Amino acid sequence: MLKKYGAEISGGLHLQMPDSIADEKVLKRTLRKNTKLVKKATAKIAKAVASIKNGKYPQEGLGALSRLAGFLSQRLWFGHRTKKYSDRLKIDTGRCIRCSKCVKLCPTGNIIMENGKVISRDRCTVCYRCVNACPAQAITLLGKTVVAQTSIEKYLQ
Repeated sequence: MLKKYGAEISGGLHLQMPDSIADEKVLKRTLRKNTKLVKKATAKIAKAVASIKNGKYPQEGLGALSRLAGFLSQRLWFGHRTKKYSDRLKIDTGRCIRCSKCVKLCPTGNIIMENGKVISRDRCTVCYRCVNACPAQAITLLGKTVVAQTSIEKYLQ
């Protein structure tokens, strides 16, 4: 897709990062596991930067096998789930403290403040920014309650 718009791809790097899903216990990794992932990713980025400075670009994910794996796992398995926006974001108005943090964080403008009430429309991209940032834990998407809120700062030590 990048090439289609004129971008020249000179390298690729695959990083495994912590999950952002806050309302499904079964999908959560432990704090220790996520901290390890971030440390590993940080080291991998440092190594890639050194390589790039020496004129050698990492080529991860650019080969045919990686493309096939990405196609099978992301396009076929998740593709139909992300073709459209979601309308499943739930805001518990009883818990909501109307701080507007979610409104400011939403990249699609899905969450709005209307007549002093926070409203979710049908343009959610399932990024979980609002769920993870809500101080009242009033927002859910997959589950019914917030299990553990996540932000990258939590894993940096």
